[in-house]
Amino acid sequence: MPTDPRLEDGLRALRSRAVVVDLTDRGSLAVAGTDAAEFLNGLVTNDVKALRPGAGCHAALLSPKGKMRAELAVLRTDAELLLDCEPSLVAPLVAILSGYVPFSRSALEDRTAATGVVHVEGPAAPAVLRAAGLGEPSPEPYAHHEAAVDGAAVRVVRVTRAGETGFALLASRDNTARVAGLLARHGASPAAPPVLEAGRVEAGIPRWGAELDESVLPNEAWLERTAISYAKGCYLGQETVARLKAYGHVNRHLVALLLPPGCPAGPGDAVRAGTEKVGAVTSAADSPLHGRRVALGFVRREHESPGTLLSVETPSGEVEAVVAAVPLGR
Repeated sequence: MPTDPRLEDGLRALRSRAVVVDLTDRGSLAVAGTDAAEFLNGLVTNDVKALRPGAGCHAALLSPKGKMRAELAVLRTDAELLLDCEPSLVAPLVAILSGYVPFSRSALEDRTAATGVVHVEGPAAPAVLRAAGLGEPSPEPYAHHEAAVDGAAVRVVRVTRAGETGFALLASRDNTARVAGLLARHGASPAAPPVLEAGRVEAGIPRWGAELDESVLPNEAWLERTAISYAKGCYLGQETVARLKAYGHVNRHLVALLLPPGCPAGPGDAVRAGTEKVGAVTSAADSPLHGRRVALGFVRREHESPGTLLSVETPSGEVEAVVAAVPLGR
């Protein structure tokens, strides 16, 4: 179990009620122009051209050889496409997209410094939004609408970061505290970002900088379930993705590993089948929900079946690990 009682309390609030977390500093970019959708559609894995205002999608940007270069959410408004990403991806995405902008009738703007992000998640999150007068977006992932707090615009986006019903509220930075305070007054418990991070691991959701990086093929992390369209036209790295679907398979997959509670397993620890290394841990957190320590990691496909017994080489010795599929069912 977590040694920090605030973390455990936050996780229990996340699973039973709702928490509100300030995630300001997430990357925020905008692409505008007459062919903005076509421009972005030729670069990312999902069908951006099919989006209508108020809709969004999960997407990846790949290298020509099909490896991950970025993971992002794309939101379509009446006037532009908004991109949300991890903070570490802002500079790489700006560099990549800027290289293609001169060949299109579109413009790229980095709005990270001006954008605040407040996240509310938990079973009670929809009720919190409604009580706060902000409304609830339609049920589709990344659906969004515009609301207001103290007369200032707030975009409410349906997105889970820890396996529960969740919403990101995008506002100007000078309005972030008011947005968070409004949600807290209507029932969301204030929490720190480590609560959402532990909840993410507990739920088995990959994240850029942990499970996702430039060494990963999107199918290894099961991103074909949410971030890849096999019906759209060409995009960077499509040939590799299409070839995997038609003729082959990846050699490893992301799994969850259920470990003894309190063990010190962490990123980089070897995963073994007997004496043979078959993978490595990418994230780990103690889980009140499962009563175990939960680790995420990639293992070779012959060891990925749920229920497979493996071991993890921790700093204090090997511990038994039971494979579970991701995201973790609850």
